[in-house]
Amino acid sequence: RGVELEYVPIGREAFVFFVNAKNPVDGLSSDQIRGIYSGKYEKWSELGGADRYIDPLTRLEGSGSQTAMEAFMNGTPFAGKKPTALTGAAIGYSFRYYLTSMTGCDGVKMIALDGVYPDRENIRSGQYPAVTTFYAIYRKDNGNENINALLDFILSDSGSYLIDECGYVSIH
Repeated sequence: RGVELEYVPIGREAFVFFVNAKNPVDGLSSDQIRGIYSGKYEKWSELGGADRYIDPLTRLEGSGSQTAMEAFMNGTPFAGKKPTALTGAAIGYSFRYYLTSMTGCDGVKMIALDGVYPDRENIRSGQYPAVTTFYAIYRKDNGNENINALLDFILSDSGSYLIDECGYVSIH
């Protein structure tokens, strides 16, 4: 309709993978995770872990996490759930904010993806490979002077602190 929008990056979020805290696997490659979810790998021992079956957990279709996982799979089909998975050790996925801020994550650990752990610095720098940026968006033709005041605040040390305290990662 002829409306132009201005996108101002204000923060970052990561799509993370997690396992039981006692699982000796601390990281996997993107291809290994795709292999788990496509059925190529059935046991953790194939990936440096214990001789236990892998239980690849999924989310409800249409959820944000499931949609992100489908994009991560990049066209690789998901394998059906195998009965042996019920006796195995799980791997799951979610957004970092949800895992660390909205749920009790005792007993699970996030793992590195392609050799990079999803801590704040790796997310902020973009080194972690599954990062998305979120934005403050406004109409370019909006002359409201409070827009710049709000953006100045959001991008200030105080605004960045609030973004970080909410569980996301500020860009500054």
